[in-house]
Amino acid sequence: MLNLTRPKALAATGVSLVLILAAIAYAFKVPPFNEKIGEIKASDACPSLGSPSSSIPALKEILPRRSSYSFDDTVTGGSNTSGLDYGASCLVTGESESPLLAARSRSMPAEPAEGWLKWVKTTAISNNSVGSLTPFAADDKAAASGKFAAIFLPCISEKKNQSPQYNISLTVELGRPGDASTRAGLIDLVESAASYAHNKARCNMPLELADN
Repeated sequence: MLNLTRPKALAATGVSLVLILAAIAYAFKVPPFNEKIGEIKASDACPSLGSPSSSIPALKEILPRRSSYSFDDTVTGGSNTSGLDYGASCLVTGESESPLLAARSRSMPAEPAEGWLKWVKTTAISNNSVGSLTPFAADDKAAASGKFAAIFLPCISEKKNQSPQYNISLTVELGRPGDASTRAGLIDLVESAASYAHNKARCNMPLELADN
């Protein structure tokens, strides 16, 4: 029967404890076992999310850590003088996963904020994303949670013998649970996308984005 002296027994216990802690660190990707975080380059990020100087810091703040990221961006319309056909869709994935983030924009007739927000909630990938939306601007056409942010951007003003006023609805949704810190990042990102849309759709109404 193995008989360890007290110092040897303590040493053996210490080694076992170190091995256990190392295994836990590896399992939960704690440094130095955390995997490499993928770089988000300006040339890769979706143009529809706005200027890279604004969108990339927000993406780094809210996206889960992955070794690589892929961006799929589609922008339609916005090239004519009215801008009423503008639309955009940006999907961010990582390592063959379902979308980590989905950002969508579309032109639509202006309507009261209550009706727009009710419709926006039906467009969410997950009902949990929109369960706790609260306003983040002075008016009621901008709302966010820890997983979802939306803006109803005034774009084309009503003119005689022309189409009625049009807005652009913009949403950004995370594919994972969020919190207060991700809410702020989502707001930054949807505002960045709103700046891009305002320019791309040639909106004739002033761009007013409130601080979050």
